Amino acid sequence: MTATDQLEADYLVVGAGAMGVAFVDELLTQQSNAQVILVEQRARPGGHWNSAYPFVSLHQPAAFYGVCSEPLGTGGTALASGGEVLAYFGRVVAKWVATGRLRFFPMCSYVGDHRFVSALDPERSYQVTVRKKLVDASYMTVSVPATSPPKYEVADEVALVPPNHLGNLKRPWSGYVVIGGGKTGIDAVLFLLSLGVSPDIIRWIIPNDSWFLDRDDYAPGSIADSTIAQLELLANAETLTGLFDALERDGRVLRLDPNTRPRKYRCATVNARELEALRSIRGVVRLGRVERIEPTQIVLEQGVITTDASTLHVDCTADGLAKREALPVFDGELITLQSVFVCQQVFSAALLAYLETNFEDDVTRNSLAQVIPHPEFDRDYVAALAASIANAELWARQLPGWLRTCRLFLFRHESWWNILRCALALRRLTPRLATAVDQLVR
Repeated sequence: MTATDQLEADYLVVGAGAMGVAFVDELLTQQSNAQVILVEQRARPGGHWNSAYPFVSLHQPAAFYGVCSEPLGTGGTALASGGEVLAYFGRVVAKWVATGRLRFFPMCSYVGDHRFVSALDPERSYQVTVRKKLVDASYMTVSVPATSPPKYEVADEVALVPPNHLGNLKRPWSGYVVIGGGKTGIDAVLFLLSLGVSPDIIRWIIPNDSWFLDRDDYAPGSIADSTIAQLELLANAETLTGLFDALERDGRVLRLDPNTRPRKYRCATVNARELEALRSIRGVVRLGRVERIEPTQIVLEQGVITTDASTLHVDCTADGLAKREALPVFDGELITLQSVFVCQQVFSAALLAYLETNFEDDVTRNSLAQVIPHPEFDRDYVAALAASIANAELWARQLPGWLRTCRLFLFRHESWWNILRCALALRRLTPRLATAVDQLVR
């Protein structure tokens, strides 16, 4: 017989990943009497960080990652490791649980109608009376190779592993094939090189090249200069190709191969040292996506390459930041967490919690929360940047004090002078920006 516990809370939040925890942290900070129930399928908070490969780290400074109320790492340009991030989210949740205002239910699955069940005891379920709202913090769930099987066929004899296994190898291989050109593929290649593996025995299958961002442009204190430069180039652009040529000449975007023009734009960051290391791989394969791996060959969309039993294949193809349909964030008794600033998910979640607390109606809240899907192609960069600017202009008028206190906001780490420079540049360029954006995204 199923045992159903009756619970009550102001908010039921589904998903204790980075966005879920950032939302809960700001909500409890803003609402001193709020009671929240947080449900998570995994055993610990932190979402995909629980399944990430052991050598993963942030691709952006820890200075503006995590939650508003707690610093992560040492600040500045330092990057936090996956282990540090996971421990950090655990501490944040534990802090709020200790106040009695947050109840955390790990290893539980939400099944709808404000009900969730235990993954360990299927006879144990929980029914929640939600006084205010249900918060879906799982809509933007990140996929990782460890939990997402490849979408291509693999023969039984083929040695194929997710990047998680690279840190536990017991013997050398005569060759390594890294499959996937995104952030995970970059990390896998750099990890192999860091261990002294010769670039000559690494092949890297890249279905589509992506533009990279120079991580130094996104260091605290450098963001204003980068933003002004991008606004200037965007305002003067006549074609998408011309825009990216100008961005590249100015050092704002980078590419792996000077002779291969990228089509993708996924906010992946590298520094100069990493880019040099990646360029040492001469065995880059650009024949489209893998269709199947056989014992002696890899069949791709546009050709075939050889392989053998002494080669280790590393699957890095999970679409971690898949582009999803934009939904209304605030919809009656439902809040669906989504990004409202390009490639800044945790900041977006915290801002949505602030809007929930400090604005009275969904029309006003949604007007301040234009959803910005994760960019995928170069054209998406233009739309995402323009929408982020439009959102930020509204926030600067409606919640300037909060922006200056939230550590997750990129410009929180800029001087007043730099912020003023950005504002003046935006005012000067706005008429031309509107024309350029309309022309480039049509």
